[in-house]
Amino acid sequence: MERRNFVKTSALGIGALLGPYWGIRTAGAAPAPASISIAFPFDVYNWDPTSRIAPQLMPLYKCLFDQPLEYSSDSVLQPGLVKAWRWLDQKGLVLELEFRDDVLFHNGDKMTSSDFKYTFFDRPRADKSLQLGFIWNNVTKMELPSPTRAVIHLSQPFISAPQYLGYAGAFVLPKAYIEKVGMAAFMEKPIGTGPYKLAGYQRDSRIVLQAFDKHWRGVAKVPNVTIQVVKDATTRVSGVQSGQLALATNLPIRDAVRLARVPALKTALTPTVDSFIIHMVNSGALTDRNVRLAMHHAIDKAALSKAFFNGVAAPQARASAPGTPTFDAGARFAFAPDTARALLAKSGYSAAKTVKFRFFSTKGVYPNDFEMARAIVQMWQKVGIDAALETIELAQYFSKVEVGKLEGPALSLWTNSTGDPELSIGAYLNPKVMFSVWRSADVSPRLDPLLAEMDTAKRMAGYKAFETWAVEQGYSLPLMQGVSSVVHARSLVYQPYKNGWVLPNSWRMA
Repeated sequence: MERRNFVKTSALGIGALLGPYWGIRTAGAAPAPASISIAFPFDVYNWDPTSRIAPQLMPLYKCLFDQPLEYSSDSVLQPGLVKAWRWLDQKGLVLELEFRDDVLFHNGDKMTSSDFKYTFFDRPRADKSLQLGFIWNNVTKMELPSPTRAVIHLSQPFISAPQYLGYAGAFVLPKAYIEKVGMAAFMEKPIGTGPYKLAGYQRDSRIVLQAFDKHWRGVAKVPNVTIQVVKDATTRVSGVQSGQLALATNLPIRDAVRLARVPALKTALTPTVDSFIIHMVNSGALTDRNVRLAMHHAIDKAALSKAFFNGVAAPQARASAPGTPTFDAGARFAFAPDTARALLAKSGYSAAKTVKFRFFSTKGVYPNDFEMARAIVQMWQKVGIDAALETIELAQYFSKVEVGKLEGPALSLWTNSTGDPELSIGAYLNPKVMFSVWRSADVSPRLDPLLAEMDTAKRMAGYKAFETWAVEQGYSLPLMQGVSSVVHARSLVYQPYKNGWVLPNSWRMA
């Protein structure tokens, strides 16, 4: 048997075996019209989208729930449930929102400003465990002049509030429904105002969606979607190659490129506004600036992009990715192994006395994440850095970061659909927020003034300077922009997003 036929036959065999597990059609069976199965590498934590802030889960939650503001496929902030917004002062303390008056929840209840207040003010004040409350904890009161208006009063400037209304757990929940049935019942049968209703759910297995026929944007053009939770990248590749899946996301780049040659498939490699970075921790050997800078100088980012992202991902010398307001095309940080060795020598390290620490990475959550981490470890070894690579689950990573217990640096894809620097470096270096990884006292004096700057040009210029300073200190190690890796059937018209989101309601059948 020829190798190419063997590969095809093997993929079909795997799909046939996994079909009953996935609950999808076997190869050769005709799909239901406009009914598709797709694969994600992760599941939701639970069906309260405000309880845990995990940007990677945004596309899943956006199937059921809508946001006050939204981001377009080009990452431009636009109206959502809120059709207009404006600051009523010059200090970023009073924000007025005007809501649409034609939005219904899945049970037919009309959405009003009271649902927004319940979600963003009442519940977080009553339940301090909700992570949405960490973002909106400076809200002192919320006025509701009418069912379509809300006025938010803040205790301190929150210039990026509109950006946060389209990001990071900002989904509106149904006040009357939750108060009637209770939160436990809501979690079992969640409803929102989103483009899909939840028709079935099995944890870590599948999410079955049915288009909401009264959605304010109109009925989704792909009315029936089953999202399979398939953590293994190889299995996702096999599923889409065999025709078991109409789409699979977060695939290894080499497989996505290979599958582009299959006549029935299309590959979408989309550079995103996200950034691959190595988060530093302020403990152990990493308290030494020389070590942190040596780690940075030892990494050949261009080689990593070529090897793992087909050259699509642009290397970064600063935190901001191409296409974002503070991206600095002229910034450089040299790949210089000799400089790395010299820095280590200043701190007493050598081939006989290497730097040792634990290094963490997810595996299969992002395209080529673990493979890239392994290559970085090899680059470090060449200059005298001995990093013990360990796999970490996404939920475990966020839990450790929240309590400041991450035991070593970690490779991560920082997802920031807004492109605003406050929601990237302004978050993961801010020692006052839960997203912070590196925490040191010298950050706040430089960052805090930017959090209150109303002049956009001054704010962005300030963040550019802050990003340069952070790299010079070795507080974070930017690698390259993210890449969304999706393979889908040609029968599906897929809409890529620059923020990497995969949103079924934006697609249609060819």
